[in-house]
Amino acid sequence: MNKYTINNVFERNFPFPIWKIEVDCLHNQLAVECRDPDSTLPIFYVLDFKGNLLLEQFQSESREWTLEDIQGDYLILKRFGEYSPIQAGIQVIHIPTKSTVFTYMEYVIKEVFNKVIQAYHRSIPSGLFFYIDIVTGEVSNTPYFDTSFPARDIRYPIPFQGTVPSFLNQISFIDQIWLQPYKDLFLWSYHTQTANHYHLSLSLSSRNELFDTKVIIDDMDKLIPQPYFTVKDHTFFLSSNKMKISSYLV
Repeated sequence: MNKYTINNVFERNFPFPIWKIEVDCLHNQLAVECRDPDSTLPIFYVLDFKGNLLLEQFQSESREWTLEDIQGDYLILKRFGEYSPIQAGIQVIHIPTKSTVFTYMEYVIKEVFNKVIQAYHRSIPSGLFFYIDIVTGEVSNTPYFDTSFPARDIRYPIPFQGTVPSFLNQISFIDQIWLQPYKDLFLWSYHTQTANHYHLSLSLSSRNELFDTKVIIDDMDKLIPQPYFTVKDHTFFLSSNKMKISSYLV
């Protein structure tokens, strides 16, 4: 029996198109921002790598808020301006209680470190930074916090430029084929076409042998320019209409 297989972990549908996804690699969770096309208001979700919802349909009162990061129990939002991608405004939400830890309208995010936000004040000349504790909202102008970035283990497949292995010769893929080394194996992703519809598939192989293939997204009306991303052992796909996330383990 072949022990190398592609296994579906979960599929999660969303009511509106997904605008942004942020990953908390340390705590194995995804933060998702959707937008209602009519109101343009952001709606936030948090789910773990098993597909369980930790935060569901948390809607902001203003369309200017957007997802910046997620760390543990805390969702970090920032404001963008009507005529500028950057505007003063930082808000942190405590995910389990859906309560607002703080909202500071006078600060602009510069960086998000472990448990602390580096920001500058909109009324103070550049060069002076402030440090905001994500858990308490305490503000300091001295970097006594740990100013290291959160662990990131996010990987993407790359376009394959070499000779396609013989075990893939029977596959009539179109456009580009992508490759990602995975431990001592390889992940291949590619589109196939039936009539006017496209299908995105994932294959798992060694250097010389094809172990498993799964059609991940079926009956699309267009190609997906970036097929997926991986975090640790998990592979995440976003549907062509951007309203579903699927996760697989290999």
